[in-house]
Amino acid sequence: MKKFIFPVLVLFFLSIPLIVYSGDQWYENGSLHRGSVTDWNRATYANKLATAADWSITIPQIEKKVKKSGSVDTVRPFAIELVACINEAATAAGKDKKVSEIAAMCMIVMGW
Repeated sequence: MKKFIFPVLVLFFLSIPLIVYSGDQWYENGSLHRGSVTDWNRATYANKLATAADWSITIPQIEKKVKKSGSVDTVRPFAIELVACINEAATAAGKDKKVSEIAAMCMIVMGW
């Protein structure tokens, strides 16, 4: 029994870093910057959120808040709001419309 438990424990302790660090940060790997509405509608929420974070941080007022706070998590509420706006606008937009154009429209409408 002891011969079996030791290798299992070793494997368990070696796998802890993989369990604790399961991947990218919420704001990483957005890939919809040049995508269409069809791409947006097929994408995961994580991809939408990361892309929206990239667009949000380009707004000087938001960038200033992030720098002042010292945390990129400051941009998250803005990214969530932008995703919601794009999702709503994308339902009425043509499937070939660029999602970046919808994002720009949303930022204007939201007063960014």
